[in-house]
Amino acid sequence: MSQRPTAIELFAGCGGLSTGLLDAGYDVRLGVDIDAPSIVAFDHNHSYRGTRSIRADVAELTGAMLLEAAGLKSLDLLAGGPPCQPFSVAGKRLGLSDPRGHLIAEFVRLAGEIRPRVVLLENVPALQTSHNGDVVRATKAELEELGYVVRWEILNAADYGVPQARKRLILVAVRDVVDFAYPPATTHSATGDDGKRPYLTAKDALQDLPDVLSKEAESIPNHEPTAHSPSMLATFALLEPGKRDPRSRHDRLHPGRPGYTLRAGSGNFSPMRPIHYSYDRVVSVRESARLQGFDDSFIWPDSLSRLQQYRQVGNAVPPPLAQAVGEHIAEILGWHLDPAASAGIADTRPNALTLTPAQRAERRARYHRGGASFGKAIPATHAG
Repeated sequence: MSQRPTAIELFAGCGGLSTGLLDAGYDVRLGVDIDAPSIVAFDHNHSYRGTRSIRADVAELTGAMLLEAAGLKSLDLLAGGPPCQPFSVAGKRLGLSDPRGHLIAEFVRLAGEIRPRVVLLENVPALQTSHNGDVVRATKAELEELGYVVRWEILNAADYGVPQARKRLILVAVRDVVDFAYPPATTHSATGDDGKRPYLTAKDALQDLPDVLSKEAESIPNHEPTAHSPSMLATFALLEPGKRDPRSRHDRLHPGRPGYTLRAGSGNFSPMRPIHYSYDRVVSVRESARLQGFDDSFIWPDSLSRLQQYRQVGNAVPPPLAQAVGEHIAEILGWHLDPAASAGIADTRPNALTLTPAQRAERRARYHRGGASFGKAIPATHAG
């Protein structure tokens, strides 16, 4: 293959998978999601790299519609992470009784209609045990009936250079092969032995960022404070790095270890965010993005609430993990990757940071942790 392999991402969210595939050198033509705020973030961070989006319900799309929207007659890689909340141990674990649980079947349906050379599916580890493992077994069997060789593993993002201990089920299905090696070789380890690099730690990821209350923080996108009550601040001050507060169940980052798995929340629920290892507060959106492996050029526009920003970060696939899997797939099939051709120029984007620091502070005074605050207004200097 002389040209870059083409890709489409379904259930894209803000586009962590697309970011990693673009970083690897894929030609990601299209991202699809039903959530309008996610499309806003996706477009701002991918359109300048040559990727367009459509807002749509995947269940209402056909393979022909996707190829037409992507400007393609055939596709190399179909990727996606169907909503994981039905299977997550952090949620209600409704599985297939949750309507979103059936979106995996829609993903497989579209794979059958498009017939890409490779299918890449991401989900939570609990998918392998949901309904006694029937979900992942059925997915594997259906792809095999379509002519794919299917492999899946639980991968830890920290093993691939992400400063977060985040485990994900990554399924790869390849058409027209007898077999293939999987998973990708890990690049990092806890000890840094066997020629691997040591895990990136929370301190590695965050130490160069100023505190959110400093003047310097005002110039850093998505790096704003969150409101905490005096009692919560006192609790945080007593919480040692690497420990969990038994009452609030907040975890405090340890500077010498990867961060904890970030969660997204749902509805008006905002999950407990980890506490900074040094500052007595939860991590900012920018710090959360760093822990997910996002580059600082990935920006969530001011038009999105902070609850949306946190949620999109927590839902995303860490880009370095997606990049490692994408590079491994290309190696299996002998595909030519060209990261420079997928880089784009971030400075050509319209400015998404349209609020002044004072306006952001005023907005934080009206909203608590990204959601409505029905109590007394919080001082703008500390408001979330």
